[in-house]
Amino acid sequence: MKESKLSVPKYQMVRNYILSMIQNKELSAHARIPSEKDFIEKLGVSSITVRRALAELVDEGIIYRVKGKGSFISDQKQKDQTRTKLITFVLSGKDMYDNSYMQIMKGIQSYLSKHGYKLIIEFIENDIDREKDLVKKLIQTDCEGLLIYSSDPEAAKEYLTDIQSKRIPIVLLDRFPMGIPLPCIACNNYDGGFEAVSHLIDLGHSKIGFCAYDFFLNSEKERYLGYQHALMNANLLTDSTNFFSRSKLDYEDLVTAIKKGNLTALFCVNDRMALEVMEQLIKMGIKIPEDLSIIGFDDFESSKYAKVPLSTVRQHFEKLGYEAAKLLLETSTKTQMEAKKVLLPTNLIIRDSTAPPS
Repeated sequence: MKESKLSVPKYQMVRNYILSMIQNKELSAHARIPSEKDFIEKLGVSSITVRRALAELVDEGIIYRVKGKGSFISDQKQKDQTRTKLITFVLSGKDMYDNSYMQIMKGIQSYLSKHGYKLIIEFIENDIDREKDLVKKLIQTDCEGLLIYSSDPEAAKEYLTDIQSKRIPIVLLDRFPMGIPLPCIACNNYDGGFEAVSHLIDLGHSKIGFCAYDFFLNSEKERYLGYQHALMNANLLTDSTNFFSRSKLDYEDLVTAIKKGNLTALFCVNDRMALEVMEQLIKMGIKIPEDLSIIGFDDFESSKYAKVPLSTVRQHFEKLGYEAAKLLLETSTKTQMEAKKVLLPTNLIIRDSTAPPS
């Protein structure tokens, strides 16, 4: 026993002695610990040694002092309940004040606040390198979990694999990479795309184009798959000349196709793209929906106030945030991370930008 005491610093002996009393339930929450004199006599240490040990335990929150009365054992259960628990939402997007982002944040905050968590928001202006650096720093902190809306999930595979190996609670929102089984939540992009194109077909359209925004994203590919299957379901062929991407979109060619009758309707992968296309075509003399029906996806707040109110597929962004936070806390209680994928339903919203072909 004597050899054991000499193997550690003397102040550590005092510290370990107090911790063993707590562990053996000789001292319970708010119980007064022995006096400095008691430790000196029992352990054969100096008053300076005792004070150093007590100061360290105070810093760690294990004991607390009351002036004129002594030192007492902290209530660890109460301490755990009052400790601020942090969740970080990493949002890599184009516009911090986009209403859809604000709705997601509102949903996350709504769920977390009910369970004693605080939300930290880290916004990055669509920069995958900054996104990587930020997340690598965050996983070194005491953050309890991460919600990530990545600008490029495929490019994020490196840090996502690191998170997976460290078993840090994480949920991906809206988009995710292939080949890394991580919890994620998104709207049902396939069904939404299928329903949007089926609506155009029901109106009598057969020459329906697809306009992508960032086609490397799985969410856009799933909407495109819904588009293809809706055409197949109506025995219509997919025409590769009617596939347009934001980076290669030639409005002169688009107008020519519309005027020749080769294109009567357009499914845009999101409202941002749909509103941009609509604005440019109207400037070039195309009437919406008389010359071209346009339907989007997302139902941004601005879509219903467009020059021609936009038909679209509504995502429930607040619900997305709420369910993402819920899934994250569920994930944090599991001993092993599950690649759970949650899909939320969408709704078709019909406004003035779609009509039967002229």
